[in-house]
Amino acid sequence: MKYIIFLFLFFTFFNFYGQNGTSADAAKHLGAGVVIGGVGGYAANKLSNGNRAWTWTGAVGSAFAAGLAKEAIYDSSRGADWETRDVVFTTLGGVISALALEVFTGSGSNGRGGNRRGKSCGCLVAQIDHTNQIQLPVFVENGTGDISSELQAAYLLR
Repeated sequence: MKYIIFLFLFFTFFNFYGQNGTSADAAKHLGAGVVIGGVGGYAANKLSNGNRAWTWTGAVGSAFAAGLAKEAIYDSSRGADWETRDVVFTTLGGVISALALEVFTGSGSNGRGGNRRGKSCGCLVAQIDHTNQIQLPVFVENGTGDISSELQAAYLLR
Protein backbone atom coordinates (compact mmCIF):
# COMPACT_ATOMS: atom_id res chain seq x y z
CA MET A 1 0.00 0.00 0.00
CA LYS A 2 2.82 2.39 0.82
CA TYR A 3 4.29 1.88 -2.64
CA ILE A 4 0.99 2.81 -4.29
CA ILE A 5 0.86 5.99 -2.21
CA PHE A 6 4.46 6.73 -3.09
CA LEU A 7 3.79 6.28 -6.81
CA PHE A 8 0.74 8.54 -6.59
CA LEU A 9 2.78 11.28 -4.90
CA PHE A 10 5.64 10.75 -7.32
CA PHE A 11 3.48 11.27 -10.40
CA THR A 12 1.71 14.19 -8.73
CA PHE A 13 5.06 15.93 -8.25
CA PHE A 14 5.96 15.35 -11.87
CA ASN A 15 2.64 16.68 -13.10
CA PHE A 16 2.78 19.72 -10.82
CA TYR A 17 6.39 20.65 -11.46
CA GLY A 18 6.30 19.69 -15.11
CA GLN A 19 3.86 22.48 -15.83
CA ASN A 20 5.83 25.19 -14.03
CA GLY A 21 9.29 24.89 -15.52
CA THR A 22 11.56 23.14 -17.93
CA SER A 23 11.37 19.38 -17.73
CA ALA A 24 14.94 19.00 -18.99
CA ASP A 25 16.29 20.73 -15.89
CA ALA A 26 14.09 18.58 -13.64
CA ALA A 27 15.26 15.41 -15.37
CA LYS A 28 18.89 16.41 -14.87
CA HIS A 29 18.32 17.00 -11.16
CA LEU A 30 16.41 13.75 -10.82
CA GLY A 31 19.20 11.82 -12.58
CA ALA A 32 21.88 13.45 -10.45
CA GLY A 33 19.88 12.59 -7.34
CA VAL A 34 19.61 8.95 -8.40
CA VAL A 35 23.36 8.67 -8.96
CA ILE A 36 24.39 10.53 -5.79
CA GLY A 37 21.75 8.76 -3.70
CA GLY A 38 22.80 5.40 -5.07
CA VAL A 39 26.42 5.95 -4.10
CA GLY A 40 25.54 7.35 -0.67
CA GLY A 41 22.98 4.66 0.07
CA TYR A 42 25.24 1.82 -1.04
CA ALA A 43 28.08 3.15 1.10
CA ALA A 44 25.76 3.45 4.10
CA ASN A 45 24.43 -0.06 3.47
CA LYS A 46 27.92 -1.53 3.48
CA LEU A 47 29.08 0.47 6.51
CA SER A 48 26.00 -0.48 8.57
CA ASN A 49 26.00 -4.16 7.53
CA GLY A 50 22.71 -3.89 5.65
CA ASN A 51 20.72 -1.77 8.11
CA ARG A 52 17.65 -0.54 6.24
CA ALA A 53 17.35 2.79 8.09
CA TRP A 54 20.95 3.74 7.37
CA THR A 55 20.58 2.78 3.72
CA TRP A 56 17.61 5.13 3.36
CA THR A 57 19.38 7.85 5.35
CA GLY A 58 22.49 7.56 3.21
CA ALA A 59 20.59 7.66 -0.08
CA VAL A 60 18.10 10.40 0.66
CA GLY A 61 20.48 12.41 2.85
CA SER A 62 23.31 12.48 0.34
CA ALA A 63 20.95 13.50 -2.49
CA PHE A 64 19.39 16.20 -0.30
CA ALA A 65 22.81 17.52 0.75
CA ALA A 66 23.97 17.60 -2.86
CA GLY A 67 20.84 19.51 -3.92
CA LEU A 68 21.28 22.04 -1.12
CA ALA A 69 24.98 22.48 -1.86
CA LYS A 70 24.32 23.02 -5.54
CA GLU A 71 21.73 25.69 -4.89
CA ALA A 72 23.65 27.38 -2.08
CA ILE A 73 27.16 27.38 -3.53
CA TYR A 74 27.01 27.04 -7.29
CA ASP A 75 23.93 29.10 -8.11
CA SER A 76 24.58 31.86 -5.57
CA SER A 77 28.07 32.46 -6.98
CA ARG A 78 26.56 32.96 -10.44
CA GLY A 79 23.85 35.28 -9.17
CA ALA A 80 20.99 32.88 -9.97
CA ASP A 81 17.85 32.68 -7.85
CA TRP A 82 17.23 29.95 -5.32
CA GLU A 83 15.05 27.20 -6.84
CA THR A 84 13.46 24.88 -4.33
CA ARG A 85 12.16 22.58 -7.05
CA ASP A 86 15.76 21.67 -7.97
CA VAL A 87 16.39 20.52 -4.39
CA VAL A 88 13.09 18.61 -4.42
CA PHE A 89 13.93 16.76 -7.63
CA THR A 90 17.44 15.92 -6.45
CA THR A 91 16.02 14.56 -3.19
CA LEU A 92 13.36 12.62 -5.10
CA GLY A 93 16.18 10.99 -7.05
CA GLY A 94 17.65 9.89 -3.70
CA VAL A 95 14.31 8.31 -2.75
CA ILE A 96 14.22 6.41 -6.04
CA SER A 97 17.75 5.13 -5.51
CA ALA A 98 16.87 4.07 -1.94
CA LEU A 99 13.96 2.02 -3.28
CA ALA A 100 16.23 0.43 -5.87
CA LEU A 101 18.86 -0.36 -3.24
CA GLU A 102 16.23 -1.95 -1.03
CA VAL A 103 15.27 -4.29 -3.85
CA PHE A 104 18.79 -5.12 -5.03
CA THR A 105 20.55 -5.48 -1.67
CA GLY A 106 17.75 -7.38 0.05
CA SER A 107 17.39 -4.95 2.95
CA GLY A 108 13.60 -5.18 2.86
CA SER A 109 11.54 -6.72 5.62
CA ASN A 110 10.49 -9.72 3.56
CA GLY A 111 14.02 -10.62 2.44
CA ARG A 112 13.87 -9.79 -1.24
CA GLY A 113 17.07 -9.58 -3.19
CA GLY A 114 20.09 -11.75 -3.60
CA ASN A 115 22.29 -10.66 -0.71
CA ARG A 116 20.69 -12.43 2.23
CA ARG A 117 23.55 -13.48 4.45
CA GLY A 118 22.78 -16.21 6.95
CA LYS A 119 19.17 -16.75 5.91
CA SER A 120 17.85 -19.92 4.38
CA CYS A 121 16.94 -19.84 0.74
CA GLY A 122 13.75 -21.82 1.21
CA CYS A 123 14.92 -24.60 -1.08
CA LEU A 124 14.85 -28.27 -0.15
CA VAL A 125 18.24 -29.90 0.07
CA ALA A 126 18.56 -33.68 -0.19
CA GLN A 127 20.77 -35.26 2.38
CA ILE A 128 22.41 -38.53 1.41
CA ASP A 129 22.42 -41.06 4.20
CA HIS A 130 25.25 -43.54 3.68
CA THR A 131 24.43 -45.63 6.77
CA ASN A 132 21.40 -47.42 5.28
CA GLN A 133 22.83 -49.16 2.28
CA ILE A 134 20.63 -51.58 0.40
CA GLN A 135 22.03 -55.09 0.03
CA LEU A 136 20.85 -56.44 -3.28
CA PRO A 137 20.51 -60.19 -3.71
CA VAL A 138 22.96 -61.80 -6.06
CA PHE A 139 20.31 -63.77 -7.90
CA VAL A 140 16.61 -64.41 -7.50
CA GLU A 141 15.28 -67.82 -8.51
CA ASN A 142 11.62 -67.09 -9.18
CA GLY A 143 11.78 -63.30 -9.76
CA THR A 144 9.77 -61.13 -12.13
CA GLY A 145 12.82 -59.64 -13.82
CA ASP A 146 11.64 -56.11 -13.06
CA ILE A 147 14.49 -54.13 -11.46
CA SER A 148 12.22 -51.70 -9.62
CA SER A 149 10.23 -54.47 -7.92
CA GLU A 150 13.47 -56.22 -6.98
CA LEU A 151 14.81 -53.02 -5.38
CA GLN A 152 11.56 -52.47 -3.48
CA ALA A 153 11.53 -56.04 -2.22
CA ALA A 154 15.15 -55.83 -1.10
CA TYR A 155 14.46 -52.57 0.71
CA LEU A 156 11.34 -53.88 2.46
CA LEU A 157 13.04 -57.12 3.50
CA ARG A 158 15.85 -55.20 5.09
